[in-house]
Amino acid sequence: MTRKNKSRKAKKKDPSLSACTKDEEEEEFIRHIIEEQKHLSQLKNHDGKTVAPLLENNLEMYIAEDDQFSPENWIPRSSALTRLAGKSPLNAEPPLSELFDVGMITPTRLHYVRNHGEVPRLNWETHTLDVYSDPADILPNAKCFSMDELAAMDSICMPVNIACDNNRRGEYNLFRGVLARDLLLACGAPEDPPPGKKWFLHYEGADICSGGTYATSIPYLYAMDPMNDVMIAYEMNGRALHPDHGYPIRSIIPGFVGGRLVKWLKKLWVSEEESTNWYHVSLTRDSRVIPSFVTEQDSLLAKVFYHHPSTACYEQVLNSAICHPSHREELPTDQKKYRIQGYAYAGGGAEVTKVEVSLDEGKTWKYCFRRWPDAPLRHGRKFWTWLHWYCDVKVEEILDAKEIRCRAWDSQKNTQPDNFTWNILGTLNNSIYRIRSTTVIDEKTGTVSVQWLHPVVPGSDDGWMKPSPEEQVKMKVEELTAGAGDRDNQFTIEEVAKHASTDDCWIVINNKVYDVTSALSWHPGGANAIMPHAGKCHMETTLEYASIHDDYANKKRDECYIGVLTKKGIELMNTDSGKDDAKHAHEARAKEAKEREGYPLKKHSWCPATLVKKTELSHDTRRYTFVLPAEEGEKVKVGLPIGNHLAIGVHFKDRMVVRPYTPTRPIFASEDDGTFDLVVKSYFPDEKGKFPPGGTVGNYLDCLEEGEQIDVKGPMGEIIYYGKGKFTSDGKEFQFSKINLLAGGSGITPHYQLIHAIILDETDDTKLRLVYCNNSEDDILLFEDLNGLAERSKGQLEIWHILSHPRNEEDWKKTGGTGHFDENVMKERMFEPADDCCVFVCGPPGLVEKAGKPSLEKWGFKDAESMFGW
Repeated sequence: MTRKNKSRKAKKKDPSLSACTKDEEEEEFIRHIIEEQKHLSQLKNHDGKTVAPLLENNLEMYIAEDDQFSPENWIPRSSALTRLAGKSPLNAEPPLSELFDVGMITPTRLHYVRNHGEVPRLNWETHTLDVYSDPADILPNAKCFSMDELAAMDSICMPVNIACDNNRRGEYNLFRGVLARDLLLACGAPEDPPPGKKWFLHYEGADICSGGTYATSIPYLYAMDPMNDVMIAYEMNGRALHPDHGYPIRSIIPGFVGGRLVKWLKKLWVSEEESTNWYHVSLTRDSRVIPSFVTEQDSLLAKVFYHHPSTACYEQVLNSAICHPSHREELPTDQKKYRIQGYAYAGGGAEVTKVEVSLDEGKTWKYCFRRWPDAPLRHGRKFWTWLHWYCDVKVEEILDAKEIRCRAWDSQKNTQPDNFTWNILGTLNNSIYRIRSTTVIDEKTGTVSVQWLHPVVPGSDDGWMKPSPEEQVKMKVEELTAGAGDRDNQFTIEEVAKHASTDDCWIVINNKVYDVTSALSWHPGGANAIMPHAGKCHMETTLEYASIHDDYANKKRDECYIGVLTKKGIELMNTDSGKDDAKHAHEARAKEAKEREGYPLKKHSWCPATLVKKTELSHDTRRYTFVLPAEEGEKVKVGLPIGNHLAIGVHFKDRMVVRPYTPTRPIFASEDDGTFDLVVKSYFPDEKGKFPPGGTVGNYLDCLEEGEQIDVKGPMGEIIYYGKGKFTSDGKEFQFSKINLLAGGSGITPHYQLIHAIILDETDDTKLRLVYCNNSEDDILLFEDLNGLAERSKGQLEIWHILSHPRNEEDWKKTGGTGHFDENVMKERMFEPADDCCVFVCGPPGLVEKAGKPSLEKWGFKDAESMFGW
């Protein structure tokens, strides 16, 4: 503050300097005005024949880990989207600054998602659009159109801004499709209804929502007016529509609110009556602005207005927002000027004629310079797009300001109201956008800085409009205890902590306590997905559960309900200290994501991998070679640390099955060419069909054809081998000169990876002993590869095979072979625990849990100290 006061005094002492600065500012402003005038004079009229550029590649979207057990586990999405609701139906949007920074045309990956139900699984080849009328004589040539027929019709491609009427957000994309007018004319529709008649054009989607099918209607004459560009679109940004945005076909009504733009369109018809669909007339936040004097949603007065035509939302409203400064941005103090930036749009094709910002709480306003796309005009006067604006101001002016406001004006000289006009549904907020400054002190350095806060931050409780921490805790406690009955059992945090084993497992979700012991055996993600949360009262459990579970899972969860946390326990969980676990988990994910930059394979999202080669190793064993996605000419790496594995996800109609696999190649970085090999044994039924097939994913892979894809993610696993006997397990470092390996069946692959890494590294003299258990000789995987490595090792690697059902049991016994792993085999064929050695085990539970680990522990190996599982 002292520095700023000195600066003001200096200017008062030198009037000539002040005048000079003012003249320079005016000259610079005039230059910007001239540039804007030139820009506006060059704006072109869009002819609708544009070929949309391919702005992005699909590699930026993956199937999220959060979706893997949801009904939408087949849809690739961008991790850049902030999920407002993690499970189906998805509601998500991008960070405001990122949306702005990508430019005028929004990539599909950053387009906001607002779904009311599960995304339907539709195909271009089989989907149809049924166009008809009621009564039938309105459209005498009614027809059911295939997608190929629609794509063969005359099409238009033009830029359209889409925005929800419930949020201050907008995305501008290039859509291609057929004019609804042309489609109706092809079915024999008249230009106008008969005198005295009022018709409506109805849309209905294929999605099934909680309120039934999603449908709406607009006036027939509006759709038939060629100046309104009402479209039936099948393409977005040069590609087929993304599933979240209506694949294979949707309605686009430029200048209308998002709630009227029906996705996954299956029916289009003309009727003399307006739509009576629940989503058109009833309680939905996408369709009504209820008068402010109506304060109760379920009152009779509210229900009357839900059906009143004056409350319906059709056209978008004038709106604008500030994108820079972004939320929590610190302004540079080493610069003279800062550029405030944002976006604006209007509804119904109106032009945004002016945007202004204020640094003194609305007393004075500064002019902002507008930037449109190259050809934003349509029909010479319609603007279906948004614009970007900017205003350069002195940094010291911003540092003096308490808040920054912005407002837009349209061609009819309308502007945004100063304050939000309250309504019970919170719809169509277009009040002046405000961001506010706050002083932040760095706890470590004591440095004071100024940050800018936006009013709210999607997916977060941050923002200047948020309640105080004390109010948040109070509201949370009241919310989460409101549904608990007086007779519900109440448990303290200490009581919950006592139930943290596989035999007695309690978890806490939304401050409700569940005994999920019985679920450990059948849970799709396995017991390992639940046990990290056993006996713990932390917010991470609720956050993780909400992001990946659907209604079916909720029903199974409710069967395990036993009570609630005490009020004191809830308060502790919702204090800042109680949020540490969730914060650390978020930070860990962010760190992992940064470490995997440049790799298609990610730990927390699914990546497509294409089968390029299938090699038969035996009647039931195959080597599958997959390639990771890459742009043409680009080289990518798998980047899998030695000791880690990847997960394969296979999509079935009712679920997604996830299984871990350890690649047998690449192991060294020098072998990494963006492909990986999996050696997989499939368990087929016998000739009589009595032996049921086993291994869901293994059998699926056997049916996979070259060119087909699976989904993979990784790296997975807690063990990483660094060479010369050094490795980490769960972040803890170990080193041994000798390593025992106990394997069973397909559990050999992680051992093989370790053996390969050690034997082919001439500097690694770690000694290895492998005991490998199988049913018969036919079940031994990688037999020749292992023998080759043993020969090459010259005694560094010793292998002992155990077969329970050899082809010739007598001959097998003569060689000293045994049928089962026991203490004799262990002590005869393995290094002793005290001999600077450890043991890695991997195989079926019958070998590992019942025979292997108990015997090894009895001999002296200690779990997580000298005994490890892959």
